[in-house]
Amino acid sequence: MTCDGGRDNGIVYHWVMLGPSGSVIARAIVENPECPRVKIDGITSRMDVRSGPTADFPVLTCEKSIPGGARSASVGGRSLNLPGDRPGRIIIIGDTGCRIRGSEAQACNDPAAWPFEQIADTAAALDPDLVIHVGDYFYREDPCPEGNSGCAGSPFGDNWGGWQADFLAPADSLLRKAPWVLLRGNHETCSRGGEGWFTFLDPYPLPEECQEFTDPYVIDIGGVDLLILDSSSAQDNSAPAGLVEAYAGQIDTLFESAGDNSWFLVHHPLWGIGEFAGSLFKINQTLQAATGDTLAPGINLVLGGHIHLFEILSFEGGRPPQMLVGNSGTSPDEAVTIPLSGEEIGGGVVDRGITEDEFGFVVMDRTDGGWFLSLRNMSGGEILACSLEANIITCD
Repeated sequence: MTCDGGRDNGIVYHWVMLGPSGSVIARAIVENPECPRVKIDGITSRMDVRSGPTADFPVLTCEKSIPGGARSASVGGRSLNLPGDRPGRIIIIGDTGCRIRGSEAQACNDPAAWPFEQIADTAAALDPDLVIHVGDYFYREDPCPEGNSGCAGSPFGDNWGGWQADFLAPADSLLRKAPWVLLRGNHETCSRGGEGWFTFLDPYPLPEECQEFTDPYVIDIGGVDLLILDSSSAQDNSAPAGLVEAYAGQIDTLFESAGDNSWFLVHHPLWGIGEFAGSLFKINQTLQAATGDTLAPGINLVLGGHIHLFEILSFEGGRPPQMLVGNSGTSPDEAVTIPLSGEEIGGGVVDRGITEDEFGFVVMDRTDGGWFLSLRNMSGGEILACSLEANIITCD
């Protein structure tokens, strides 16, 4: 090992993430007994220990806050891609893990059945300036059923093996490519993948124990404010009074920060529609009650995941559209075959609904008047092209 920012051994994964109050955070997972050195604008220091090693996570998670305006940074001799003031290309992914729960077992060993690594590599090759993951990283909750060759040998559980297999290893190329915005999904609750979430991905300082709620925050990406809500505990089909009250307070605080052009980022869809056994279902009741189905002026897009498909809903009467990106690896939900136009949800009426159940991701490119939106398949081929200007999405 050399000094003055030279190469440190033992780094397994590293990335940059955006957090509250404009923070830029470098993270690294290492197998060495100490954190690597980081060089920021020529000044070298050592990364801080975030957590570990522990029995379930026998690695060291390290982090370092990068000052705003920094021009260059590296960790262990590896260059870090820092955020620009105005990212021009954004990759959006969501619901990426490989489901193994009870008898329900996705074929994690088959890249066609679980294509997250291919999606991440394809997205990285498109040179994004920012990556947004709308939540649900951890799905390997139980052992692979005996005799199932599709997932035979898979690690499982909220531990280093489970998280490495489900997210860190397949996402590696994309983690290194651009800064990330990371949302917490319902698979990262304290009863599921919460320890891994707080160990690796939560943007706040590590809490002493798993937290049911984390504070909302805002990220300015140059002309667009991203309003980030941790909805991990929200209930799809009920609105418990305690949850509604907790989320309503957080949402009020968040909406007070909404600028003239804001996107509301939340894992659970505020107004999500899917199909099961020939009938439509509509969610999320907790968030609908907490918002009163009313958004702050200036919110021009709701962005989420949770339903395992891609969906755009445009509404009558000026309500902003909602886009769901839940098709980036986890087994797809049933295709929506029932026309959504005219459906009522949360006091609004759908003007046009578009759904796709093919694996893929979204590319958003900034234009003079807004954004060009492209839904891509796992090989990068374009499935759908749309434009977003203010709160109007128009698709071909």
